[in-house]
Amino acid sequence: MNTTEESKDSLKTIQKAVLKRIKEQINDASFEALFSDDLFSLVSLKNNHAIFVSSSPSLEAFINKTSYPEKIKKELEKITEDEVEVQIISKENYNKLKEKKEEKNYDQKKYFKNSVLLQNFTFDNFVMGPSNRQAYLASLQSVEYPGRYNPLFIYSKSGLGKTHLLYAIGNKYEEKYPEKKIQYITTNNFVDTIINHFKNDESIQIEELKNYFYSVDLLLIDDIQFLADKKSIQMIFFDIFNILVSSGKQIVITSDRSPVELKGLEDRLVTRFSGGLSLNITPPDKKTLLDILKIKIQSHGYSLSMFDDDAMEYLALNHSKNVRELEGALTNLLFNMAILKPQGTITLDFVASVFADEKQIVEKKGKTTIDSIIEDVADYYSLTTSQLRSKIRTSQIALARQIAMYLARDILSLPYQVIGREFQKDHSTVVANVNKIEEKMKKDPSFKSNIIEIKKFVKREER
Repeated sequence: MNTTEESKDSLKTIQKAVLKRIKEQINDASFEALFSDDLFSLVSLKNNHAIFVSSSPSLEAFINKTSYPEKIKKELEKITEDEVEVQIISKENYNKLKEKKEEKNYDQKKYFKNSVLLQNFTFDNFVMGPSNRQAYLASLQSVEYPGRYNPLFIYSKSGLGKTHLLYAIGNKYEEKYPEKKIQYITTNNFVDTIINHFKNDESIQIEELKNYFYSVDLLLIDDIQFLADKKSIQMIFFDIFNILVSSGKQIVITSDRSPVELKGLEDRLVTRFSGGLSLNITPPDKKTLLDILKIKIQSHGYSLSMFDDDAMEYLALNHSKNVRELEGALTNLLFNMAILKPQGTITLDFVASVFADEKQIVEKKGKTTIDSIIEDVADYYSLTTSQLRSKIRTSQIALARQIAMYLARDILSLPYQVIGREFQKDHSTVVANVNKIEEKMKKDPSFKSNIIEIKKFVKREER
């Protein structure tokens, strides 16, 4: 969850949902002694960090020696649908912590703590094919010969593997040069950091940020298109870019379009991007899709011998828009396998029956409904309604799902419980996700404009 500030009511709702689940794992006497409202409360949930306050230092010490912090973390992540760090601290120590934070400057080492280099995306589990071969080989070169292609600019539509390559570069570089400094960052996080933290003594803090980047050996920046129309931030990024390139440091950038197609960026930035190596990833061919599907099946712990060739081909070719769509379809299939427990090999007939109700989204007339909102948001992000209604938590699907929840609440004023039933979520998860979108709109004018555009699309009278 990337929330900047939660209302007291929202925090209370989320707290109750978490503790309700904890109560099921503990006897009543112990629960009342540790987690009753007057002893334990959620006081903050922002930047993927949750702070629970206990009534005394002795209670703080006791709880932290038990398995309850990990259990609370597990239940909170189910509700927020995101990785969350949980801190349990006494009220006394929490107040001291707040005082210290007010007294000291922002720690530059924590500028981008939400932009995490995920370790499970590597070159080894990236499936290379004709559609991505050049990008794959150039990514390897950027590790072997840093600075040779600067920047390396990888672009494609959503869900085709460019972020996977970005992570793979970072992980391989870290393995090869453990003494070097790597900074992975999303463009939105870069923008948010500058907007949120550089309000006082701006010139001094901007210089501190630049000094921080000057020590970076490998800069990986995702979704550079979100830098559009942010002129003052583009100027900062331009300075950082130039010093890194001139120092021979490697920069790798991803985008949803080529440098020359980027709108809202200064010409000098586009020129710098175009001066490196720009490579496009296109939709995968049949063989690559099947290879990806096989790896995904095995990653879930299933043997390929459980699926006949026709079944896998049907699944791959009918969900071939991008890798994320294919992942969503496989998740749906595995869910149905677990529920229906088919005997023997998974056949084409079984796979076809699982997706029999999946219809192509078509234009239709009528009143805006939660179904039409889900369909339109899925279409807008090149996803399927099944993915939005699933429990998949990849960033693109999770964001689209949160936007659909927000619009259902904003346009239709539906109760949180009703929205939750559509997505198989409880109402506290819907509260958290709606809050997340509202706060992101407050922070990011570009994101707000995007939401307004989607809202107009789903509310059109003639559908």
